[in-house]
Amino acid sequence: MASQDVISLLRSSAVDFDFYEALYRHFHAQPELSLQESQTAAKAASLLRSLNAGYEVQTSIGGHGLVGVLKNGAGKTVLLRADMDALPVKEDTGLEYASKVTMRDNDDAVKPVMHACGHDFHVTALLAAAECLAKMKDSWSGTLIVLFQPNEERAGGAQAMVDDGLYNKIPVPDLVLGQHVMPQRAGYVGCRVGNIMSEADSFKITLYGRGGHGSMPHRTVDPVGK
Repeated sequence: MASQDVISLLRSSAVDFDFYEALYRHFHAQPELSLQESQTAAKAASLLRSLNAGYEVQTSIGGHGLVGVLKNGAGKTVLLRADMDALPVKEDTGLEYASKVTMRDNDDAVKPVMHACGHDFHVTALLAAAECLAKMKDSWSGTLIVLFQPNEERAGGAQAMVDDGLYNKIPVPDLVLGQHVMPQRAGYVGCRVGNIMSEADSFKITLYGRGGHGSMPHRTVDPVGK
């Protein structure tokens, strides 16, 4: 299909961008930490069902994960994925819809929460894509799966969904696309074969020392100074 044909098709199946901008602001202002994405998941599931487009919605997969399956005749099965969780970061953007949310994390500490990695945009974009692709059903055939993944930031949500029988609940996809927003020119999509963007890991270190009085440092063990 020529690029101009794709543009014309998208225009003919356009969604209400004012609605989705407001939805993005909602998700941004109401972030949830990993393993606690209950309200985000509930909102996504409700909106999928409200499309009345034939999506078969299943929730609570591997925690708060959910999927919507749209069967549209013979053809390939394509899975589109968005992550939902936010980070324990205090927002200082000054935006009128900035997050003021705090949550108790899994270490039992209350922390500020912010969508600092774009997952609010990912959820919004996938819901908009779900509506747009449903509107243009006459132009494609196959099976579309939209998947909303919990606990991405701690690298456990995808495996949790698989371990919870994800591929017994949905058709096995021929292609999985895990998109990520990034700062580049508006209207462009970037792709490449192989790994792309950054990867992070985390670890904990316990340092053992022995306290004492500042006047007698020789009787202490300073694990940082040593």
